[in-house]
Amino acid sequence: MGHGMTIENTDTRPHARPTNDDYRLGTDAYSDEQRIAVLAKLEEYLGDQRGRLLGYQVNLSLDGHAALGRFLGYHINNIGDPFVDSNYSLHSRWLERAVLEHYAGLWHAPLPEDAAHARDEDAWGYVLSMGSTEGNLYAMWNARDYLDGNALVRDEVSGDASCRTSYLRAKHPDDNPNAYAPVAFFSQETHYSHIKAMRVLDIPTFYDLGGSLYPGECPIDVTGTGTQTYNGWPLGGVPTTGGDEGPGTVDIDALVALVDFFAAKGHPVLVNFNIGSVFKGAYDDVQGACERLRPVFETHGLVDRTVRFDPDDPERVSVRNGYWIHVDGALGGAYAPYLEKARDTGLIDSAPPIFDFRIPEVSSIVTSGHKYPGAPVPTGIYMSRAGSKLRPPSDPAVVSSPDSTFAGSRSGFASLAMWNHLAQFSEDQQVRQAAEVLRIAEYTADRLKTLSTLLKERGEPWAEDGIEVGHGDHALSVWFQQPRAEITRKYSLACVPLNLGGRRHDYSHVYVMPHVTQELIDELLDDLSQPGAFDRSADQDAERPPFPHQR
Repeated sequence: MGHGMTIENTDTRPHARPTNDDYRLGTDAYSDEQRIAVLAKLEEYLGDQRGRLLGYQVNLSLDGHAALGRFLGYHINNIGDPFVDSNYSLHSRWLERAVLEHYAGLWHAPLPEDAAHARDEDAWGYVLSMGSTEGNLYAMWNARDYLDGNALVRDEVSGDASCRTSYLRAKHPDDNPNAYAPVAFFSQETHYSHIKAMRVLDIPTFYDLGGSLYPGECPIDVTGTGTQTYNGWPLGGVPTTGGDEGPGTVDIDALVALVDFFAAKGHPVLVNFNIGSVFKGAYDDVQGACERLRPVFETHGLVDRTVRFDPDDPERVSVRNGYWIHVDGALGGAYAPYLEKARDTGLIDSAPPIFDFRIPEVSSIVTSGHKYPGAPVPTGIYMSRAGSKLRPPSDPAVVSSPDSTFAGSRSGFASLAMWNHLAQFSEDQQVRQAAEVLRIAEYTADRLKTLSTLLKERGEPWAEDGIEVGHGDHALSVWFQQPRAEITRKYSLACVPLNLGGRRHDYSHVYVMPHVTQELIDELLDDLSQPGAFDRSADQDAERPPFPHQR
C-alpha cells in the first residue's frame, strides 16, 4: 500500500485505528521493529480512509509522487523571494518559478522575465507553505498596507520607515478622516480563514464597523431572512443570493449597496470574492460585480487617489486605488480556467464566470494546490500585481533574498510536488480531466435527486419529504440531508447546519475531486438508499448492523 496505489481498496480486513498510545514518545527510543509496526498501522488507517474520502476538497490521485522520496534526504528551503536567489543553496526556486509561470498563464497575468524590472501590471507571487489560509492572510496584509497609506516596494521612503514595527502614517487629508481606514467585505459563504485574517490584522468588517458606528443605518434589509444581525447589520458577511437555499453566490445588489455606504463616508474598501466556496462550491460573478462596483469607486474618489505614504515627508505621494479586490480561489482558481478551455473546445456547454487578472480591478488571487490539481502536502499559490506589492518589514542580509513572503522559511518540497504533478499532464489532459470531474459531479446530483424522490415515495422515516439536494452550476460540491453517523464516517462527509424554510437542518456534502470515480458514487448511493440511512435518532447505538461495504 503506497503512493502509487489506485483509489479502489479491496482489502476488507478490519484494521484497528491508531491511538495516541501507539505513538507516545518517552525517554526510551522505539526499536526499529516497534517503529516500523506503528508506522504500518498508520499507513493501513490512511489507506482505509483514502479509499472512500468524499467530503473534502482534496485530490487523492497522487500517482507519480513516489519518485519524490529521493528528495526527503534534503532540507529544501525556498526562504526569501522566489525570484531572488538566496545564499542558502538547497532550494527549488527553478521549479517554483515554473509553477508560478503556469498559474500566471492560467490567470492571464504577464510574468516578467526580469523581476527586478517588473511593470506595475506584471504578476508577482510565491508558492505557499500552507494552503490558501496563508495566501488569504498575506493578501489581506498586502491589501491593508496598500489601502491604509503605507509605503509599497515601488515607493521610496525617507529614513528607516520600512523597518518600523508600528504603522506610522502621514496625516490623513483634512476633508477625509477615513481615507486610510479600510473596511472588509465578504459573503456569508466565505471561508473562516478570512475572519481569522481580519482579526490578526485588525481590519474591521463592514458589519463590525456598521454595527458600532452606524447602528440602524444598514442600507440593506435582512429582516425575515433568519440572518443574525448586529444593530441591524448582517453578521457573518454579505448575504448570498437566495440565502441558505440558494446557490451560495454573493448577492451583488447587497454588496454594491454596502460598499457604496462606506465609500461615501471616505473609507477605502477591501472586497473578497469566492471561486469555489467551501461548502457549496459556488462561483461569485467577479466580473459582473466589478462592473457594478466600478462607478461606485469612481463616484467616491477611489480611483487613482493620492496617498501620502511617508510619515517623515508628507509631500511625498503615490497614486493608487482606494480598493483592493481579492479572489479566494482555494478550489476553483485552479479548476475553473480548464472548464473555460473545455467550453471553448466544445467538451462542455458553459463555464464559470471570469474571475482573473483580465478584470482590471482584481488585485490578488490564491488557490490551494493540494485541493486542485493535487499535492501530498498542504500548499498553494499567491499572486498579485507587482505594482501593488507590499514593502517587506526587513531585508535580512544573512538570507540575501528579500523577506517578501509571509512564512520566511518556505517549503521547497511543496514547489517540487506541485511541479511534479503539473509536469505529468498536458493541457489537453487537464482540460479533459476537468470536464470529466464536472460530469461525475452532475451525475452525483442527478442520482441524489432521484434518491430523494424514491425516499419520499416510500415514506422513509427521517426523509418523508425526500432529501434536499443542492448543486450549483459548475460546482464540484453536491450537498444533501445529513445521513447516519456511520455513513458520514465511512465516506468522511463534511457536515454543516443550514437554515432552510425557517428551520435549521444538518447537511452533508460530497466533493467530486479527480480521485472520485462513478463507482464510488454508486457505492455511496447504495448505502444512502438502505432503510434507515437518514435515521439519526440512534447514532450512538453500537448495536446497529453495518451498511453494505461497511468495514
